[in-house]
Order: sequence, then structure tokens, then C-alpha cells
Amino acid sequence: MGKKKQDRLKKTTAVPTAQIQYLEQAAPLPPAHRLLLLLMFLLLGVLAIRQVGSMDAGFHLKAGDYILSGHGWPGTDPFTYTLNDHPYTDTTWGYQVMLTLAHKAADAPGMVVFHLLILMALFFILYRTARLAPVDPATLVILLGAGILACEMRYEVRPEMLSCLFLAALLYLLHRHAHGLKVPLWFLPLLLWLWANCHALFVLGWAALACVAVGLWLKDRKPDKPLLLWSGLAFLTPLVNPYGLKGVLFPFTLMTRFQKGNPFAQSIGEFVSPFSLNLSDAYPFYPHWPIWTFRILAVLILLSLLFLLKQRKYWAVLLCLAFFPLSAKMIRNIPLLVIVSLPVMAWALPLSGLWRLLGMRESGARRARLAVLGIAGALAILLGLRVLTNAYYVSTRRVDRFGWGWNRLALPLDAADYLKGAGIKGAMLNHLNFGGALMWAQPERVFIDGRLEVVGEDFYRSYLEMMSSTEALEAAVSRYGIGYVILPYAVAPRFAGQLSVDPRWRLSYVDPLAVVYVRQGPDAEKWVDRTSVDRQASAALGVDALPGLGGPERRSSAMRWFAGLYSRQTFPSESYNLGLFRYFRKEYPQAEAWFRSALASGGEAYYEIYLNLGSALYQQKKYDEAAACYEVVLREAPENKVARERLAALDRVRMQKR
Repeated sequence: MGKKKQDRLKKTTAVPTAQIQYLEQAAPLPPAHRLLLLLMFLLLGVLAIRQVGSMDAGFHLKAGDYILSGHGWPGTDPFTYTLNDHPYTDTTWGYQVMLTLAHKAADAPGMVVFHLLILMALFFILYRTARLAPVDPATLVILLGAGILACEMRYEVRPEMLSCLFLAALLYLLHRHAHGLKVPLWFLPLLLWLWANCHALFVLGWAALACVAVGLWLKDRKPDKPLLLWSGLAFLTPLVNPYGLKGVLFPFTLMTRFQKGNPFAQSIGEFVSPFSLNLSDAYPFYPHWPIWTFRILAVLILLSLLFLLKQRKYWAVLLCLAFFPLSAKMIRNIPLLVIVSLPVMAWALPLSGLWRLLGMRESGARRARLAVLGIAGALAILLGLRVLTNAYYVSTRRVDRFGWGWNRLALPLDAADYLKGAGIKGAMLNHLNFGGALMWAQPERVFIDGRLEVVGEDFYRSYLEMMSSTEALEAAVSRYGIGYVILPYAVAPRFAGQLSVDPRWRLSYVDPLAVVYVRQGPDAEKWVDRTSVDRQASAALGVDALPGLGGPERRSSAMRWFAGLYSRQTFPSESYNLGLFRYFRKEYPQAEAWFRSALASGGEAYYEIYLNLGSALYQQKKYDEAAACYEVVLREAPENKVARERLAALDRVRMQKR
């Protein structure tokens, strides 16, 4: 056979490998991708419809109402009685006014809708930014869904979400300009001015402007004069704020709060790294889906830098490098990196390139693409259903809940109602977590709240000391005239236990979240809410009749997971938390009764209830029943250190008895 004939035969029999697919800017999404995009935005919607449970929502409403009432912008703190001489530079005033107007219009649902609109606009802008350049449609939609999931821990009523929207809008304009598309650069100074009057993170806009200006200079080997001119003006317009230069410099004063030796960084959970969560053996739960999604995205971001360099998108590389350390350092900054990197990852990492790399034929690549889209769509549906039933939150013991109202599992609103009607004399000492809600929900000024810029390191250290030292607490009582203490006992069990045994304090009120102690005196008895203080656990099954302990078998983990797709899931917070409170007070029989009640009322799905019931039984020397509880724990969590150590101790006790 001649060579020419052989070549013709090869051409007719060779099967082409899969081609890399790129969707041009103006081209519509294919139908399957459009459906998946809709599912991703529906998932965003159900994640964003979340009961208002942010600890900071209260002080934002308080400040917004203060401004709208005609008091102007505060110069010193008007909301605490301890810090009223501390400067208060309210750089969040614009957000607070908008949030307060939403609250006045429709209470908590108005606040939820306000943030729902912010989040929808944010991810729509990210989608439009990714469409500024040719993009693999499958990569785009899947990355968008991953970004929605990675950021979900921050979908709270907080001003940082508005900052994220401003950042996304700014980057959209800058990417348009970088791609040679028409853009009103004059809008950059206006955008930075609006941002600076809504949240202190406007300084990130300066960083983005600098990255893009330098990156385009490197790409074109000459400065982009129009961009430099309007960026220069954007550095100046934030000066137009109620506090002038002080308001512009204020964000830089917060940087010390994030250093390792700072007391705020050492004790506030949102400042931990998503790569190092510092989990405890007693409480190993964390939001697996968003954390691991972010970790995967972080790896993809680093991989995409190689392709972006090859494409000479230097501005995109600089943006990723500038924002990566911020998100790697603390959980609260996860959305920043997602916003910066999601569009550029879509440009750099076409999923269809994987099929080509694997040598797939075009028909095989088509089937693989549809399979990936199907899996992504199924995951979005399953996760959305579990959010609707609250199984998504309950499975990792989060207090977030789907809905439009106030989250009373997170905010001390019931305790605030008690305080309003009790007539207790003296100033309050409140836990920092409660400060924002209490300053808004009841008329008295609070001791402390979560505005770290107002609190300052010195006062925060003294606050931590009085929470751990009887002497420091008594000094504070003398100095401030403290008449009562309110705190979340599950967060501060040592302090709650300390007050329980101190004869100078009396238990006055307790609910599934908060406890109030009043100062002993002639009026202390009339301040005691007997309904809550004397409340006993309802008649519960004996230990040997409880699920997994001699009664019905516990459902398997798989059955419990699937139940979360169609049945509303609840955690017996009331019984469980009241059991914890009695345990902290060393009232072990009462604690046992509450834990048994928690298991009897549907808590058999949660092994930590068995763990704490075992501890209450162990303290009462009911060793056989305690051992049965610990065995349940180890069947579900074999690595649980507390259960393993207690079982080993019980084995030693049994050996000694023999």
C-alpha cells in the first residue's frame, strides 16, 4: 500500500480528541448549564434566607436608630456605660442606616430580604465578570456553586457582605477595562466614596486598584494613564465622610487586632484560619462543606496562577496573591478571596481541558461533561433540601436556622424580655457575645459588646480577667456598681460555675441560652424568676429504655442523613442546654434528667448528648449506665478522647472491685 493511501486511511479512521470549549462573551449559556446556574442561585437563596442570629445585628440597629433619630454621628460611645469616654468612629454608619430602615419596614424579615438582595447581586456580578472573557461554561457554573458554598458561613446580617458587593462591583469595572471593554472609569471614585461610608473594608478597594494598575503596566509595558488618574481620585474621595481623615485612617488601626499576640485574635473564633481550626476533643464539630470547599478552591487558585501568567493576565495574578493571605489567615475573610479569584479561575482552568488531557474522544467528553453537570446539580438540590429542613446546620451543631425571623437559639431575646420586666437595680455585667443584642432589645446600657474598635485591648483584657478571677470581678462590682450578670453559660461554663458557688450571687433566671445572676441583698428574692429557676425536666424514660441504651435501636447515620432531605430536623437545645447548665452547677441528678429528656425527645441522633449523660452518670457513680453511654459515643466517634478515657477509667474501677 502506498504512503499516500495510508495517510488518507489514517485521516478517515482517526477519532478526534475532545476540544477545549470556550463560550464567547456574548454567547448564551447552553441549556444544561443554564439549568445548573439556576440551581446554584436557588441554593444561594435558601442559604441566604437565614434567621437573624448575628451577635452584631443589635448594635447595628442601635447605631442606625441613633443616627436616624437626629443624634448625628457618634464621636464617643453612647451605648455602654463603661466605655462612654472611648472614641467611636462609626465607619459602618451607611450600612446601619439601610439595615435600620429595612427593620422598620418589615422587622426581621426585612433584614433577611435586605441581605438576600445583597448576596444575589454579589454573585450575579461575579457571574457577569467571568463572562467578560471566553470561558468554559461548565467551569464557570461549577465554580460559582463552589464559591456560594465556600462563603456561606458569612451569610449573616453583617456589613461585610455589603463590602463584598462593593468589591465585586469594583473588580467588574476593572476587569472590563483590563479587557479593553468600554467602562466609565469616572465611577471608580464614586464607588469608593460610597464604600467608605458603609464599611471600613473600603481599603481593600485601594488594594484592588493598585493591583490592576501595576498588572496592566507590566502587561503593556507602559502606565495606563486614565486608570491611574481616576484611581488617584478614588484614593481621595473616601475623605468625604463624617470623620474626615480620621475615618480614612481608622481601618489601619484595626490591623493590630489580627496579630497572634493580640487578645482579640487569641479568643475570637472568626479570627482563626480555615486551615487550622483548633478543634477540641470535646467539641469536634465544624462546617465541613464550606471549609473543605474553600480549601479545594485555594488549591485551584494557586494552580490557576500558572495559566494566568501564561495568558499575561498579570493584574489577575496580583489580585490573587494580594488577597490569598487575608483569607488563609482567618475564616471571616474567606469571601474576599472567592470574589477576587472566582472569575479569573474560570478563565484559567477550563474543565474541557481535563477531557483533552485525558485523551478522551469528543463523544466521551460530552458524556463526562453531562455527568459532571448532573452531579453538581444533584449536590445543589440535596444540599438545598437539607438547608430547608435545617439538617445542614444541625448536622454540625450550628445554631443557624433557615427562616425569616429572629434566631432565639443565638440571641438572648427571652432574657432581654425578663430584664425589661424584672426591675433589677444596679448596672449589668454582660458577656461580650450578648452586648449587641441586649443594647438593642432592652433599655439599659450594656457593659461591653463586640465593637472591638470601641473596646480596645486594655479594657478587653480586664474583662477577660473578671470573667476568670473572683477578685477582679469584685473589684469591677465596686467600681461600676454591678447588680447582675448575664451570660451564655454554654460559652462561659467556668464563669457560670464560679457564680453558682459564690454566696454573693444568686441565680435569678435561666433559659436554654442565657443565665442571670443577681447580687445578694434584701431585694434579691423578688428578682428571682421561679418559673425558670425551679423548672424540672419532664418525666423521662429511664436510662435502660432510651434509644441505643436498651430501648429502640438508634437509626444509622445514613438513615439520619436521608431523613434530613424531607423531614425538618431539630436539635433538643432546650433540654440539652439546661442539662449542661445543671452539670456546670454540679447538680448531677438534675443534669441527668435533662439529658434523658433530650434523648427521649429526639436527641438520639446526636452522640454528644450520650457523652454528657454518661458524664452526669459517672459523677453519680452509676458506672454501668455511664459505660453504656460511652460505648454509644465510640460506635459513632471512635476517636472521641473523653469517652475512651472514661471507659478506661471505668474498666479500672471494675477491676478494683473484683
